[in-house]
Amino acid sequence: MTHKLKNIIVLGCIVLIAVFLRVWDLGNTPPSPDWDETALGYNAYSILKTGRDEYGNFLPLTIRSFDDYKPPLYVYVAIPFVAFLGLDTWVVRLPSVVAGVLAVIGTFLLVQELLRYDILRFDRKKTFKVLRVFWEKLPFVSAFLLALSPWHIQFSRIAFEANLGVTLNIFGVYFFVRGMKSKLFLSLSAVAFGLALYAYHSERLFVPLLGVILFIIFFRDIKKMGVSFLLFIVVGFAVTAPLIPIFTDKTTLTRLQGTSALADQTGLLARSVGKIEDDLHAGNTLGQIFDNRRIVWLQTVAGGYLSHFSLRWLFITGDNQRHHAPGMGLLYLFELPFLLIGLYWTARRPSILRSLLLPWFFVAPIAASVTTELPHAIRTLVFLPTFQVFVAVGLLESYEYIYRFSKVLRYMLSGTFVLLFALNILFFLHMYFVHMNSEYSASWQYGYKEAVQYTKDNYDRYDKFVVSIKLEQPHMFFLYFLKYPPEEYLKAGGTKSGGFKENQNSFGKYEFREIHWDSEIKDGKTLYIGTPKEISSGIEIIRYLDSKSAFVVADR
Repeated sequence: MTHKLKNIIVLGCIVLIAVFLRVWDLGNTPPSPDWDETALGYNAYSILKTGRDEYGNFLPLTIRSFDDYKPPLYVYVAIPFVAFLGLDTWVVRLPSVVAGVLAVIGTFLLVQELLRYDILRFDRKKTFKVLRVFWEKLPFVSAFLLALSPWHIQFSRIAFEANLGVTLNIFGVYFFVRGMKSKLFLSLSAVAFGLALYAYHSERLFVPLLGVILFIIFFRDIKKMGVSFLLFIVVGFAVTAPLIPIFTDKTTLTRLQGTSALADQTGLLARSVGKIEDDLHAGNTLGQIFDNRRIVWLQTVAGGYLSHFSLRWLFITGDNQRHHAPGMGLLYLFELPFLLIGLYWTARRPSILRSLLLPWFFVAPIAASVTTELPHAIRTLVFLPTFQVFVAVGLLESYEYIYRFSKVLRYMLSGTFVLLFALNILFFLHMYFVHMNSEYSASWQYGYKEAVQYTKDNYDRYDKFVVSIKLEQPHMFFLYFLKYPPEEYLKAGGTKSGGFKENQNSFGKYEFREIHWDSEIKDGKTLYIGTPKEISSGIEIIRYLDSKSAFVVADR
């Protein structure tokens, strides 16, 4: 067997692992699509059938959804999947699976290309001596770690837009580095980076910053390119030009205000003003300086940025329950010492890994640092795959070090590392595939499918179904699970008939509004679905997977 064939087989095995961990039980784990997944899926279905989104906008470049104005890429990528396979949860999640697997392959290609660039650019003998362990193994280990990454698996199995952005970032950088030798790849890089801006809001700040990093690193090569680099700029502008009106639109500001830690809605400015007034009244000059809103904003942003380097968040707790498995952070605890070793090794030795991956690592949280609910695993998904590459460097550097020991001691240490790593992986898989559904089903908004099925089973018994809006955007779940014809929904007014701001909506027999149980009409022809707080008892209780009450179904 040739060396090249062995490498292909190893990479193929890594890709198969990545596919299996992202496809297995895809429609049932996580246990339910959340509201963003249903919105992405139904809008893809609506555009497929009518060319318009739920608001009647023709081929929109921003998806208004719940007034969070999602970037459109995931919706358009999902359309062919929905067209051929139907509107189902596993189908809506499938584009993210594909992107996740491609990210694993892209990580292999990127790391391999970076090492090739190092050997070509620097003194061959000196560089090869430093990189002798890495030349063959680092791309494989980096890809393998991303294939097994809890953080990456979590978001490769759900329809979240940020995951597409990660894959486009990886290939954008890979094509850019390849473009230093083969100019055709520069245009592909421009396309990848341009599409990333359509993927997720964080990308719209991260990609330009990453572009600046690449420009600085490869400036000497870029100077020699002339027309080829100009073509890169032209292609990039052509891909992103349709977004220009969106960046100046009020809806973009709506999204920013809704998530910004510096917006008036957070009360940060009001608290700052209150403290300044107290300082003035007390004659506290130092307080007037440090309570100034500019200083407060700077502290808030700095705190938000640094929060994403919290070892507790990364390795122990995570954040939102939809962002990690129970009992886990975003990375394996076993990876921590090797991450630190890898960062140290990368920082102290000149290489393209240091020049590119360290700046990538440190700019990744910038877009998230001005937002609320920090640290935040989705808004900083752009970290990937830097963590995995640094851990891979640490693993290989550690292996090179213990290789100097006696064979017995070397095998004992290596076996211990492998055993601990395997146990950590098995713990994650157990918590994800066995415990997550039952422990986190409420966070995954479980129960809507069952509620919709109940109305379908009893459709002819009632003239109207009233669903409480306290159940969090229930109209979208009903549209999604009913596969309600978009043309009929739009004909009746679509989401414009109610929508997010008005907190009400209706279509067919379904009406979405507040339920005032004591004053509802007792006609026997209306079925109500609400929270246990709204309806004390009913004919059916829909429960979360931990047996707690989710919805109460009742008639009067």
